[in-house]
Amino acid sequence: MSRFHPTRPQVEPERGAHTLDVVEGTVVGVHGTDVFVELGPRKQGVISLASFDDPPRVGEVHQFTLRGREDELWMLNLHNQRTLSEWEELEPGSLTTARVLTKTHDGFQLKIGPVYAYMPYSLSGVRKPRDRGALLGRSIVVEVLEVDADKQRAIVSRKAVLKLQKAGAAPGAVVPGQTVQGRVTRIEPYGVFVRLGRGREGLCHITNLSADRVEHPGDVVRIGEVVDARVLYVRAGGRRIGLGFKQLLESPWVRLEREHWEGQIVSVGIVRVGRFGAVARLFAGAEGILPMSECGDRCPPAGLSIGDQLSARVLEIDPEEQRLAFSLLHANGQPIAPDEAECIADFGTIRSLPALKDLLPEAGAASEHGGGASTNLGSVLRRALDGKSDGHRG
Repeated sequence: MSRFHPTRPQVEPERGAHTLDVVEGTVVGVHGTDVFVELGPRKQGVISLASFDDPPRVGEVHQFTLRGREDELWMLNLHNQRTLSEWEELEPGSLTTARVLTKTHDGFQLKIGPVYAYMPYSLSGVRKPRDRGALLGRSIVVEVLEVDADKQRAIVSRKAVLKLQKAGAAPGAVVPGQTVQGRVTRIEPYGVFVRLGRGREGLCHITNLSADRVEHPGDVVRIGEVVDARVLYVRAGGRRIGLGFKQLLESPWVRLEREHWEGQIVSVGIVRVGRFGAVARLFAGAEGILPMSECGDRCPPAGLSIGDQLSARVLEIDPEEQRLAFSLLHANGQPIAPDEAECIADFGTIRSLPALKDLLPEAGAASEHGGGASTNLGSVLRRALDGKSDGHRG
């Protein structure tokens, strides 16, 4: 594992920089759901295994774009992935919503969707240094001031937005973060156009229609339908408005953090199979990779098929990077029974019944944490019920 440990880059600024140029890198290792890439002397990056149609091999050379640095590793995308196009679409003067990630020595690092940006402290609208921490983790409206292709970074300002708000927005103005209502006027393969009144029209891209995967926008809405949407950005002096339907719903990553945990045994459905492994769906919007190394004797393509319903262990939940991974093996390497998650759920219901609550001490927290003990739930229940029956007969 030591060769995967990154070393501190000596050249790049600490600003989550992006690049519009294509960077060539060599795969140096695959660990779990991460692929480690050598980009040059003392410069390493990491990319999700799910980004590849086929699992990369050590020594393969691919082309990447940088999308920021975390924990001294460059976060990568394959050069033809959508993140690059979203980076190129940023425009000076546009208002958009960004999430504040971290503080640096001279400013904040933020995220606009999957894209990183930088905001100097002087443009944050926070006067006192001790108050800067209050912005961390918050989603704020910012104005894009600069998109510097040479230095490969975007600079944004919250102060400019606060100034606009203080001056008072124009009547009927549309601003990021606002919930609006409109009527669907046009449906295209790439998204839905919504008339907002006063001659304004917004576009909801197909990726913002639903947390679940959408094959065609016509499967979600109809022409003439009245819809509610969240304003994501305003560009070109208000002539270009980006909308989101799914942003009005709870994020699947918030639900994941609340209801699930690493090590839990859950029911999943297989939605994609490849030589890298498979992609499994926990619920709408929560799809994760099932690496080949975690499939046991059910390795694709022969062992798994699209539509299979089975039990899996949650291997990784990373809301920050929106990564989810599963395993068909217990932590001790034993295979997980296909109906194990269902048995755990049923057993949890049985344990809650007053008549049986004190009969099943052996199960402990199995129904609460989905551990390997779940394979013995049936025998524990049978012994408990048999003992109760013997007691009645005696």
